[in-house]
Amino acid sequence: MLNKKRQFFKKITSAAAMAGVLCLIACSSEKKNESATENNNTEEVTATKAKTKVPAAPAVGQVNVFMEISGSMKGFMPASNGGQITQFQETLDALLATVQQNNQLGKKQFYEVSEKISPAEYSQVSKHLRYGLEATASSSTIPAMLDSIISNYSQPNGVNVFISDFIYAPANGRAVNFVTTDIYQVVAKAQQQGQAVSIFGVTSDFKGTFYPAVKTTRKTIPNCCDSEVPYYLWVMGKPEQVQLFNRQIMAGKFVDEVHIGFEFTTPVYSVLDKYLPVGNWYCNSSDTGCRAITVSDLKTPLEMVVGLNLTSLPASYTNEAYLKKNLKIQAENSDAQITGIYTAAQFRTQKGVAGENTNPLKPYSHFVKVKFSKMAAPEIELQLSLQNQRPAWVQARTTTDDSQINNAGGKTFQLAGMVAGVERAYGATNNSVFTAIIQAKKE
Repeated sequence: MLNKKRQFFKKITSAAAMAGVLCLIACSSEKKNESATENNNTEEVTATKAKTKVPAAPAVGQVNVFMEISGSMKGFMPASNGGQITQFQETLDALLATVQQNNQLGKKQFYEVSEKISPAEYSQVSKHLRYGLEATASSSTIPAMLDSIISNYSQPNGVNVFISDFIYAPANGRAVNFVTTDIYQVVAKAQQQGQAVSIFGVTSDFKGTFYPAVKTTRKTIPNCCDSEVPYYLWVMGKPEQVQLFNRQIMAGKFVDEVHIGFEFTTPVYSVLDKYLPVGNWYCNSSDTGCRAITVSDLKTPLEMVVGLNLTSLPASYTNEAYLKKNLKIQAENSDAQITGIYTAAQFRTQKGVAGENTNPLKPYSHFVKVKFSKMAAPEIELQLSLQNQRPAWVQARTTTDDSQINNAGGKTFQLAGMVAGVERAYGATNNSVFTAIIQAKKE
């Protein structure tokens, strides 16, 4: 009997020991599995993070800068000027340094242009710009230089920047009468490649010899000039690349601009019925804001304010003078007219707006007041359009005789003709920058 009890306890002990071993194995395996699961989860999270990349900011792929260094440019970069620098030197030195250092721009390549186009290091261009041109050469004609740049240096992911005084002085003097056609034929190549053109105009003091296109009495004007002399920067490339470059580099630096070959999207806009409303009407709101109104009656003339966000447009389209001249309203069967155009800052000071909640105004940069007292149809369409007109500065800086620069002031021979050549290449005359449509119907 005693032996049986001993055997019984021995079996229990063995079973317990075996259970303990199994438990240890199972627990260990379980922990390993948990650890493996944790590692797998960690790897999955890491892999997910690796796959989820923050999208890079849009960038210009390549920038080619071409600076003319022929004799006509020496007055902008005089080698000896009593220790003084010209406005050209000051402006371009800062601009080209910004191009060189900007991380949002891809590859940068600099060129100097005279009889031919030659690649140059930034340091060499900077040296000539800062310390002047000791020796200069004659140059090719403006059409020939543009043709070479457009034909040989254009790329789909970049821009070409050409800096020149744009004095058109062909070997045969009679050819100056055909500047529009010559520019058209060259720029048409850019248009066919899907490029657009931005032209920036600026003036600078000039210390040296001036080479007029019109050589009526003398071929050169030494010790020039009593007034500032114009020069230009042409930015050429795919429209989206040029717009990126202009926003990153050119914005706010030049007052005079003209942009040809671009298509601009309709800006964000909405009728604002809480600000300065007059008359019996109300908004039919939607997810895009108020772009349709219902008119109860016109016993009192209807007045409303339309907010527009014009921040994506070049500054030349949004200055006060341009908007007042070129922002139009059209509406058949109505006498609609624009009675006021305001910047955001100006609008906030208007009686009836100042002191009110201005949060709804934040999406808009400009405000347009519209008034009408007639609806000769149950429903009308109001079209607010910004006309794409050649800026007034182009004509103001144009001359047909630049040999009188000391008397007539700094102007560029046939500048308007050159711009007309670009416009002809793109068919860019009397078209609209954008059109914002508002529906109005009778109740």
